[in-house]
Amino acid sequence: MTDDENPGPNRLATGTSVLTLSGELDYDRGDEVSAQVDSAFAARPPVLVVDLSRVTFADSFALRLLIIAHRRMRTGGGLLVLAGPLTEAVSRLLEATATDRYFTLAPDLPEAERMAAAFRSPPATDTGPA
Repeated sequence: MTDDENPGPNRLATGTSVLTLSGELDYDRGDEVSAQVDSAFAARPPVLVVDLSRVTFADSFALRLLIIAHRRMRTGGGLLVLAGPLTEAVSRLLEATATDRYFTLAPDLPEAERMAAAFRSPPATDTGPA
């Protein structure tokens, strides 16, 4: 994997960071992928979208990394969104471990961006006359 294929996080005008991962996410690439995730956290985004649409294989290492990222975002009051479309390998891993119900999943990047915008702009409360 070259740096051009996994350039690191992009920051959108909305403040959301998007980290695009590709190829195989496994123990052999652990240091590389961990560094990319740490780089995304360095920007302290309110929302981190991890684009998994180009991931061809993911194992327990990848799942552990995503769970840790999810916990880090929640601890800091943020949101982690996993964006697809997810490959069969990633979908199978999330479904087999029931973490498809743990993570916030978006079918694609545009939907992930909408979810990020909604997270940052909670619904207005009615402050009309009592």
